[in-house]
Amino acid sequence: MNSETGQKSGRRFSHTITKFLIVVVTMLAGALTVTACSDVSTEPRPLIERARSLQVDAQNSAAEKKPVVVFVSQHGCEFCHLLREKVLHPMLAAGELQERIILREVSLDDGFSFDDFDGKIVSGREFSDRYDAVVTPTLLFLDSQGREVAEKMVGINNVEYYGFYLDKSIESATKEVAKSL
Repeated sequence: MNSETGQKSGRRFSHTITKFLIVVVTMLAGALTVTACSDVSTEPRPLIERARSLQVDAQNSAAEKKPVVVFVSQHGCEFCHLLREKVLHPMLAAGELQERIILREVSLDDGFSFDDFDGKIVSGREFSDRYDAVVTPTLLFLDSQGREVAEKMVGINNVEYYGFYLDKSIESATKEVAKSL
């Protein structure tokens, strides 16, 4: 093999490697661009605030004449996840709840505690037992004194109609809150 043939073969190999590297780098750059673009365009999900002080929420409830709606949940509850993702988050994102209610989440899981309507610290389990909310998910509709002002919504059996029934419960609770002030 002469040196000219070896040089041509080496150039072809080098050219092939260069093409390969260009293709790989282009693919990686494209993948990174897609990832970066999808991260940028993803809006944060509206969060349901965990109960910290129902006493403060009660003061706001009285001042704003809005019911306090408590979403009773627990870790690993698939129906809680369904309610949160398919009903509550979309309604929050559309601005359908913020002006009408004070929405808080109470977890039945161990280690979760908060200030109750009277300012005393309670666990999520103690709170839910008081309202007989032992099945998750449950929505409680409460006034500024912690009294139920509309029938609780227990479980979720039809996602398509849940928003409708939730609206009706909010309307009923709001009327009762207005009467009690």
